[in-house]
Amino acid sequence: MQKIAICGKGGVGKSFMVYAITKALQKKGFSVCVVDTDESNVGLHRLFGFDVMPKPFMDFLGGKKSVQQTMIKRFSSGQNEPKMSVIEKGQFYVDDIDNEYIIKQENLSFITIGKIQEPMEGCACPMGAVSREFLEKIMLHNNEMLIVDMEAGVEHFGRGVEKGIDTIIAISEPSRESMGIASKVVGLSHTMNKKNYVIINKVPQGLEEKVKGIALSMQLPVIGMVHHDPEVFISSIDGCIDDTSKALDEVYDIIKTIL
Repeated sequence: MQKIAICGKGGVGKSFMVYAITKALQKKGFSVCVVDTDESNVGLHRLFGFDVMPKPFMDFLGGKKSVQQTMIKRFSSGQNEPKMSVIEKGQFYVDDIDNEYIIKQENLSFITIGKIQEPMEGCACPMGAVSREFLEKIMLHNNEMLIVDMEAGVEHFGRGVEKGIDTIIAISEPSRESMGIASKVVGLSHTMNKKNYVIINKVPQGLEEKVKGIALSMQLPVIGMVHHDPEVFISSIDGCIDDTSKALDEVYDIIKTIL
């Protein structure tokens, strides 16, 4: 059982990797809970065949305004965000979550923390606070794995969202800018004493050695590369992933190395 966070620069294919890694774990016989903590991603649930998202977990806590008020009180008492509590209940399991806040399909569960719904509604700080504490308090049975789709970039590290995570996988494209973000993720993961790996996605055929050389020069803990697959792009137009994709097979092989 592990809690695995998928991080990276926007556009590197985090959603695809969340899907692919989930499918790989299911093939291994695990029950997987996918947690969407990206407040701007509105399509992850569709990749898994769900027509609608569950109610955001934020609503279980009274909604964003309620969480904001709780945070204000905590700030007033001298607490800082990475340590404050906004969820009253103690530790809980996936099966303890009310049905309206989770959707299930065989050995797959899907939860979303919250989304930006309206212009001028304020920052995503409440989502970060709820995500951090949710990931700290949720417990897993021996046959369960938790996969977390993090928001793009590294701001969530500043909020301490990874505190309850066991393993962090940075997804990168084969560009120095993207690998630079992956390097930042690795450094922050080390600081938090978390296991960390890098997967390089969308690698063009014939450029593998060059990409490996750049990654080596940046001391990235690369566990594998996934080639650019036009079929993934084509199927994503319909909001789904073709399960016969070669890229999926490559992810399956990579995940075997860390289980």
